[in-house]
Amino acid sequence: MSNPSDYGSVICHIDALDKFDAINEVIDKCSIFNSLPNVNRFRRAVLNREAIETTGIGHGIAIAHGKIRNLTHVQVGLGLSECGVDYDAKDGLPVHFLFVIASSPTRQFEYIRTLSTLLRTVRSPEVRDELLRLDENYECPDPMSSQGDTLMHMLADQHFSWIWHQNGQ
Repeated sequence: MSNPSDYGSVICHIDALDKFDAINEVIDKCSIFNSLPNVNRFRRAVLNREAIETTGIGHGIAIAHGKIRNLTHVQVGLGLSECGVDYDAKDGLPVHFLFVIASSPTRQFEYIRTLSTLLRTVRSPEVRDELLRLDENYECPDPMSSQGDTLMHMLADQHFSWIWHQNGQ
């Protein structure tokens, strides 16, 4: 298992209950986005894309994304929400794992490969069952227990550790 400090710049806890606030929180808290050529332009691109149609794909997952020029590689941040974000997801369930992807218009193949890997992971019935069980483990807005925090990090490490390895962590 990876050491949690290995993914500190890629993964963060989010408290927001609204999808637009949650996206902003991931962009602000995941320091991987600090290296973007223009964070505010990226933020606007992600929020504008989300306003067109939800990126809440269901099963507690959302994959928000935006394009920004002069980016040398795809960057992914993961926000973990104990209480769940009201995200207008396709299945109507709250989002607990909010991925935010930054890519360049010239890096389309790399972006599609990243998106494909994410989707392949969440298509697994075992992964979906584990993620959906999160709703049963929390009574929000009470603060998350250390046991809940450990569970969320274990799930992230088990199923999504390729993200921080891809981002050079």
